[in-house]
Amino acid sequence: MDVTKTAKILLIAFLALVAYIAFGNGLFYKVWQEEKTLTELEAQVKQLEAETDSLRQVLKLLESDIDFIERVAREDLGLVKPGEVVIPLPAEEGE
Repeated sequence: MDVTKTAKILLIAFLALVAYIAFGNGLFYKVWQEEKTLTELEAQVKQLEAETDSLRQVLKLLESDIDFIERVAREDLGLVKPGEVVIPLPAEEGE
């Protein structure tokens, strides 16, 4: 056997071994899936950070702004001051 034929056989065997290690175990697919999961989780973290910032702003307003507290109590909780009478308005079409 000459050297070039031996070198070709070794090269083919080496490439087959690399292909088996990479694709036979599903290594590339696993890495791709993990990167996809990581990207999704990073996006979720950004969304949760934005939500946290928004909630912190609301908390800050609730701790300091009496008008904001009263508006939340009236609009969200349906509370009224003593002596006030609530007159419900008819619902608009589409609600």
